[in-house]
Amino acid sequence: MSLETDERLTKALIRQRTPVERKRNPLAEAMKCAELLEEPGIVSKAQVAARLGVSRPRVCQMLNLLELAPSIKKYLLSIIDAREHNYFTERKLRELTRFRDSDAQLHMFRELIQKFHSGDRFFQESQV
Repeated sequence: MSLETDERLTKALIRQRTPVERKRNPLAEAMKCAELLEEPGIVSKAQVAARLGVSRPRVCQMLNLLELAPSIKKYLLSIIDAREHNYFTERKLRELTRFRDSDAQLHMFRELIQKFHSGDRFFQESQV
């Protein structure tokens, strides 16, 4: 994209015109951990952690994301827009896993979607 000659170059304009790089998908990472755990010869989360170069508690954190409601997982895996994809960080999704009830998770997830679409200021500022 090129800038119009009459546009003033501002941080906001630069941010708007800069392509957004997709970050790693936390749910895909969790699914990868689960796949490794199913491999023959892998009998513990500690072995998965050693294979990935992370700690065992970190593997547990990632695997907890698989406790999300199926409709949330489906939505997260279908996101095309890079900004929306990057908005749903592991930290935000981990908050949802505190609720074991799917309805509570869906309610909280809808709130996250609303925050994204309303222009969550923290999200916008962190993209600089």
